[in-house]
Amino acid sequence: MNRLRIGVIANPYAAKRRARNIGHDVRALLTAAGLSVIDLSAPDAVTARRRARAVLDTLDALVVVGGDGTVALGASLVCGTRTRLGIIPAGSGNDLARALGLPLGDSDAAVRTIVSALARAEQRIDAIEAHFEGEPESESVIALGNLNMGFDAIVNVRANRSSYGYTAAVVRELLAYRPRDYWVEIDGGERIELEASLVTLSNSGYFGGGMKYCPSSRLDDGVLEFVSVSGITRGGLVRFFPRVFSGNHVNLEQYSVTPCTSLTIGSTEQLEVCSDGEPRAFLPLHARVLPRAVSILSPSLHDCDTEEKAA
Repeated sequence: MNRLRIGVIANPYAAKRRARNIGHDVRALLTAAGLSVIDLSAPDAVTARRRARAVLDTLDALVVVGGDGTVALGASLVCGTRTRLGIIPAGSGNDLARALGLPLGDSDAAVRTIVSALARAEQRIDAIEAHFEGEPESESVIALGNLNMGFDAIVNVRANRSSYGYTAAVVRELLAYRPRDYWVEIDGGERIELEASLVTLSNSGYFGGGMKYCPSSRLDDGVLEFVSVSGITRGGLVRFFPRVFSGNHVNLEQYSVTPCTSLTIGSTEQLEVCSDGEPRAFLPLHARVLPRAVSILSPSLHDCDTEEKAA
């Protein structure tokens, strides 16, 4: 009987450069579980992508060790295939892992989750496909969590390019805070003008290292959520972010959620977009949901929903 073949990509810069060692441990644990393991890690994402693409057709699963950006790399490789995606959370935010109910800070438990899921029926989740104006179709971006396009993206960019975290970046960016002007077409409808502070296209609902920004988001429902926060002052925004952790921000009149399957959005300004926590390109963009596009190795999504409701 042939052993399942598993590729592993460890981001060498994740977990304060400890992901390389975590990747070594993960490969050892997967091998001990009776799986055939191939190391596809590389010093950079371009090389890791090339290595993985060369053998993807031979893999039963691709396991990524890192944060949300590394997860997005894995998702872009397996999207639309039968190769299953496993995640060992080792980043600063790990928001997709949170949405999936994966163990955080415990690579042994995360490996056990992957091995257990390999023995169960396939589970598939939705993805977001984003195409930026002026870019070739082949350069479309795949995200599993969110596209951030407002103050949330500005903060994300600052956090990624500095030594401090998301919360500190929020405080620093508030000093220069102001809302931005957008135009939006939802599901091919008429163009809407919008002035907003936070603008997000959500699939998982989490961002910012544990902020449950859109509790109505579900990873496997074939629907995305266009989320915006409008008409809020700097002081209001200061009070808004702590409320996101408890979830009571959804009752604010400035907070709006519109379910959709596609979205075209632009701005009068040059605004950078973050896809799963990584700066990608600038507005405008067109995005759409790819239903059940990624086969995921995780606890049952329905179990996660039940736990959230109980909490």
